Order: sequence, then structure tokens, then C-alpha cells
Amino acid sequence: WREQSRKPVLFDECCYEGNIEFNWGNIPAREMVHRFWQGTAGGAYVGHGETYLHPEDILWWSKGGVLHGESAPRIAFLRRILEQGPDVGLDPQQINGRWRAVGQPNAYYLCYLGVNQPAEQTYQLPEGIPFQVDVIDPWEMTVTPIEGTYQGTVKLALPGKPYLAVRLRAVGGGGE
Repeated sequence: WREQSRKPVLFDECCYEGNIEFNWGNIPAREMVHRFWQGTAGGAYVGHGETYLHPEDILWWSKGGVLHGESAPRIAFLRRILEQGPDVGLDPQQINGRWRAVGQPNAYYLCYLGVNQPAEQTYQLPEGIPFQVDVIDPWEMTVTPIEGTYQGTVKLALPGKPYLAVRLRAVGGGGE
């Protein structure tokens, strides 16, 4: 969509974390976080909202107030990850023949694995440019560096669980 419109893409209503009767307003926090990472890895912006039933009939989605769900702090974590990226911003990147990554060529890649849970993953990185690698757990809000630097074709050992991201940063640049 971004390539077709040549404009930023915003997913304003990717459903809401909550527990109301309607399907658009009762997804769990983990699914909301997943949708944020999925949209971000596709080069889009994603909007957040909550629709939890409240005894005083205060539905955040329509009246504002206090957020009660578990996704908001994890979305803030994603924001911090993005703010650590290159100052020029992040664009969709094809890495390993996939489009679920954003970054800047030869400098920075943020790959979201989504529901996939590889125990190892091969990456085609530029030759002659060493990269540092971090495994990011969006739910636990952790960043775990993989020791060493990597370039060219590398097979990385990963935790083998879903909903993780891999960040690859060129040493000496790319959002350190």
C-alpha cells in the first residue's frame, strides 16, 4: 500500500484490546502487540485503543481516560526500539526474501518473526560490514544481544518461540 500510494500508511483500527461484545473490540493484549509489530515491520503506522467494560460505563475508545490493558507499555517499548533506529527513519526492507522488516540498507534491519518460531535463521547480510544482532521479545520487553559480530551469510541461533524480533545494526552506525 505504501508503494502504491507513495504516502504513509496508517492502520487506525486494527481492532482493540478489550472485552466488549463486538469482535473488533475484544482482542487480547498479545494480539494487539503482535499487530503493532506486524504493521511496523511492514512500514506502516498503527493506532491503539482499548475497549474494556467499565462499571461506570467509561469506554476508553470513546471517552478517553486511563488505559487498563497490557499492550500500552509494550507499544511504548516498540516506540523506544524505533527511536533507537537510524535518524533518517525506517523503510520496508527485503531481507532473506521477506518483507517483514524495516530499516536502512547496509546499516540497520528490524525483522519481526510474528507467529513463526525458528530455532535458527539464516540471514544474508552485506559482506564487509559487521553487524551486531539483538533478539527482541516484544511481550517481555527485553533485548538480548547475540555475542559477536556477523557479516555475509550467517545462521543465527534463536529461542524458537513466536512473536520475536531480530535487530541487526551495522557496527559503528545504524542506530547505536
